[in-house]
Amino acid sequence: MATAIPQKYEHTERWAFGDTEQQADDVVQLILNGTKTATCSNLDGEGIPLAGDVFLVVNGKGDPVCAVELTAVEMKTYDQVDEAHAYAEGEGDRSLAHWRKELQRFFEEYDLFSPDMTLVLMNFKVVDTF
Repeated sequence: MATAIPQKYEHTERWAFGDTEQQADDVVQLILNGTKTATCSNLDGEGIPLAGDVFLVVNGKGDPVCAVELTAVEMKTYDQVDEAHAYAEGEGDRSLAHWRKELQRFFEEYDLFSPDMTLVLMNFKVVDTF
């Protein structure tokens, strides 16, 4: 049974991470324990989030587990992303090499990958848990 979320988050956009239910749950744990404090997305024409924006993170079943607030947002190409951002994403061995491999794999699945593709890099902090 899903935990009720505060009404102030009723219309807040939800973020799901990973390709599977297990990956989503694993990433949620990285966020909750403070290992993962950043993410990125492709520049897709849907608007760029701003520092201060809040999103709900959902687990593998789609249930909200926490709210995160963006603390910084910047745009860089895939090739410009540095070790510090890869480390903040908190996944795998936290290296830039691992980050590049996984991001390329992910975006190739959707025929979106290009070394000069623009990414929206977002840092965040947990502001509420449910």
